[in-house]
Amino acid sequence: MRSSRSSVSRTLGPAVLAALLLIPNAASPAGAVPGDEDSPSLPGIRATVADGRPCTAKSAKKAAQTPWAQSFLGIGRAWELSRGAGVEVAVVSTGADASRVPALDGRVTGGRDVVAGGTVGDDCVGYGTFLAGLVAGKRQEGLAAAGVAPEARVIAVRATGKGGLTTPEALADGIGAATASGARIIHVALAVPSAPRKLKDAVAAALEAGAVVVAPASAREWESGSGATRAESGPVYPAALPGVLAVSSVGPGGEPDTQGAEQGPRTRPRLSAPGVSVTGPGPGGSGQFTGGGDAVAGAFVAGTAALVLSYHPGLSGEQIAHRLEATAYGAVGDAPGVVDPVRALSAVLPEEHASSPSGTRNASAAHAVPPLDPPTARDHALAVAGGAVAVTLLVAFLAVVLPRGRRRGWRAGTAGGPAGGPTASAG
Repeated sequence: MRSSRSSVSRTLGPAVLAALLLIPNAASPAGAVPGDEDSPSLPGIRATVADGRPCTAKSAKKAAQTPWAQSFLGIGRAWELSRGAGVEVAVVSTGADASRVPALDGRVTGGRDVVAGGTVGDDCVGYGTFLAGLVAGKRQEGLAAAGVAPEARVIAVRATGKGGLTTPEALADGIGAATASGARIIHVALAVPSAPRKLKDAVAAALEAGAVVVAPASAREWESGSGATRAESGPVYPAALPGVLAVSSVGPGGEPDTQGAEQGPRTRPRLSAPGVSVTGPGPGGSGQFTGGGDAVAGAFVAGTAALVLSYHPGLSGEQIAHRLEATAYGAVGDAPGVVDPVRALSAVLPEEHASSPSGTRNASAAHAVPPLDPPTARDHALAVAGGAVAVTLLVAFLAVVLPRGRRRGWRAGTAGGPAGGPTASAG
């Protein structure tokens, strides 16, 4: 008996190990997305360029795989309902290099340059170009990356100097220019440590005009800029102003981006989105960059707002902001929920049962695509559950069937009666 058990143990050991190795993601962290990591060779994009340094050079690198953020948010499924057609998103940042970037061809209009004057036609820093691509960039041949709302249009407003730094007054003028452009979604991709009356009035006017105003919850992207000193801990603006959607960044597993979170000023965020090692286009050509931070996360929220407005054109700015928050997933304690494009489009909120805003889709259309669970958690759970079932069946086979087969010398069992019993005769 002991010899038989030892034999089964020796057989089970390697077989069970082999089965465990076949379980997809069983030993991977919940947030891992194997094979979907951004290429480490892509150059990084920064929010500022130091004084005396040349403008950001074009990238000669590309990554063909689908960016993790695109998969994580289920953007491909959201496109079954909306691609942002008919919506304009103002990106208040460093400008945009639309003429030389294929991903932005036909997607970007130059707005006002409120610092140097005139119309935006370039982007020395490249940061605004990168953000515009995350909002509405189109897919290039051979690449899977695309903006959240690839049929929306971006109005590029520059509210910085050549190096990417701004002031509260310049930011107020930039928001005013974005509002005057008629854009219903305004991504203020800059942050300042104070809010004079002019900035408060500019934000209030944008909200009054029915716009959704999105802004980064922290200012750490600008702390290393030329001439900038690290500010004391506290709120940043316009994120801290009433009605603004303050956004923070998360990594591939959906966990908050803690890099530098304890440094510099910060406002409590209302939403979060991918903002770590994000892939997007940059200045100068068709090459790609990686970027991160709360302003990058804000681009995903602004793009999602464009999808919602295109699909539910009768919603007010306040209703769009509420829908984005109400359909976010993963909110725990003070941690904000992660924006969910599919649920933001398809969910019917309780208050909408009583009276749907004019111009919104009906309930049956809103449920055309079932809402997604958090992608990494869902995939990981399914993989582990399926693998556990497979291992259980394998163990049962090896522990029961294998010993019986050996005892019979692998001869077929007797049919027509109990195992080992005589066969009943007819008549």
